[in-house]
Amino acid sequence: MGLFEILKGEQPGLIKSLLHYKNVGQYGEYLTEYALLSRSMEGYYVVLKNLYLPMKGKTTEIDLLMIHEKGIFVFESKNYSGWIFGSEDQLKWTQCFKSGQREHFYNPIKQNRTHIKALATFLNMPEDAFSSYIVFSERCELKKIPLFVDGDVTILQRQNMLYFLKRRLKDAPIIYSHEDIEQVVGLLEPFTEVSQEEKQQHIEDLQTKCPYCGKPLVLRNGKYGQFWGCSAYPKCRFTRKAE
Repeated sequence: MGLFEILKGEQPGLIKSLLHYKNVGQYGEYLTEYALLSRSMEGYYVVLKNLYLPMKGKTTEIDLLMIHEKGIFVFESKNYSGWIFGSEDQLKWTQCFKSGQREHFYNPIKQNRTHIKALATFLNMPEDAFSSYIVFSERCELKKIPLFVDGDVTILQRQNMLYFLKRRLKDAPIIYSHEDIEQVVGLLEPFTEVSQEEKQQHIEDLQTKCPYCGKPLVLRNGKYGQFWGCSAYPKCRFTRKAE
């Protein structure tokens, strides 16, 4: 069940948080949320965690959402170690370890844009009403990464998140009333309280549907063995190594 926790009484910076920590796999998101909730921020805002929003016949999971009187911020947490390489347009980014091992993961900029599309569609709001924050852990080193893509996408490490967020909010105008924020929270709250069956279906969709366009994945044979590819190829070129 959702738990509203009022942390600051009637002072500016009233926070309501929906906390749903279930396992250690959510530890990275917990650290990000803890940073938001445990330090003073100006203004009125609500933080929601783990939203499972419907999109294209499946669900998309949003790690963390902050609805602030000065804007709506969508956070994607990456609790990775090693060296991180990637660009705005690449479909996959690379995680490198000292051992020479490399792992690939879906471009988090594109991933969070999918989250924003789902939010914009559900709330009937323009996509530019949302700001994207990609937050990496302190355990990694960001190498060739576009730290600030544009005004609506910010890529940084967790230890720098509050500094840049506060700096952005400092002189920004208030655009949402308390009533506006509560209305959005009322619409989104049910999607933080999904059943275990719905969560399991989300996990299965991740395995069988393209995270980029939502089309089914098909098993293909390539030069280096079998891999999962998007059925919308060549329009969509997403691939994932077959385990």
